[in-house]
Amino acid sequence: MAKFARMKRHIGRLIKDKVKSSKFSVTEFAREINCSRRNVYTIFERESVDTELLKHISAVLDYNFFQYYIPQLDKEPMHEPSIEDDYQKITELEKENKYLKEINQLLKDKLKKK
Repeated sequence: MAKFARMKRHIGRLIKDKVKSSKFSVTEFAREINCSRRNVYTIFERESVDTELLKHISAVLDYNFFQYYIPQLDKEPMHEPSIEDDYQKITELEKENKYLKEINQLLKDKLKKK
């Protein structure tokens, strides 16, 4: 009989990371899953989550968290980045780049005034 690797992932941290990289603020995410912000932070601390709640969270974040519960033979579960993940990262980096350009311009303007 094959020996299954045990899940070593903290599901609350995985959810927290996915929320951070999503379009949702914590408040918006809480609203989407019908709970309070306080409960969302409690979820982030949990090592396990009720399956119905995890199903709802997976749907809201468009991400299959159940992949971490499927027994894997001698290997860790892997997440293949999707085009949507890449697009979201590009969008976030573009926003950060724009923000840094604005800061640079403000600093240049300040130096010109001296």
